[in-house]
Amino acid sequence: MAVLRDRDVSSLQATDRKTLYDTGIASGTARDFARRLRLLLPAGWFPAYRGDEAEDAPILQALLTGFGSVLASTWTQINSVRKQTRFGTTEAVFLDMTAADFFGPSGMPRLRQEKDSHFRKRMVRSLGASLNTRTAISEIVHQLSGAAPRIIEPGTVHDCGAWRYVGGYGAARSRYGTRPGGQFFLEVYPKLPAEPRVLHAALRGTKAADVIAWVRMQT
Repeated sequence: MAVLRDRDVSSLQATDRKTLYDTGIASGTARDFARRLRLLLPAGWFPAYRGDEAEDAPILQALLTGFGSVLASTWTQINSVRKQTRFGTTEAVFLDMTAADFFGPSGMPRLRQEKDSHFRKRMVRSLGASLNTRTAISEIVHQLSGAAPRIIEPGTVHDCGAWRYVGGYGAARSRYGTRPGGQFFLEVYPKLPAEPRVLHAALRGTKAADVIAWVRMQT
């Protein structure tokens, strides 16, 4: 790695007085590919390569730089495609496609103006989250709305009360559920901006199959 020097052959320094070094041509650029092609040419056909700054065949160098621009564009595209093949590096619309692959077309929609980093974290949490339980429903709603919801299961004594000989049928402040299960009621009082479509998608992915969730959200 050579030291960068000015016209007076004095070493160049950064603002912190540290010596600046020439790191060479950046890999994957048009100049880099032009240099690689130049070094592949048979010896004796053209003047010997002495570096970009002292090129003795400028027309050849211009031609090779044109080829290098095409190869650099292809290299950039290859690197971009490689990033989209990994969950931790995919971005933009490709991250939405990844969400559709893991959770279905409408299973994990992106929030309005949600950044890739936050969207990726939600996907990771959802992949390892517990499902099909009351606690799982409460946690996913809490994450999206900022507040724990009120869950009412018609077949649960804790939520709807039960028959008791003291009050009997129709007693004041008594609530009676139904024997058939397969449904629950959810009351959401959001402290954060919560989109109904996102909340419904999260519930569909968390609740048990064929269970109906009746949702009431306070706006």
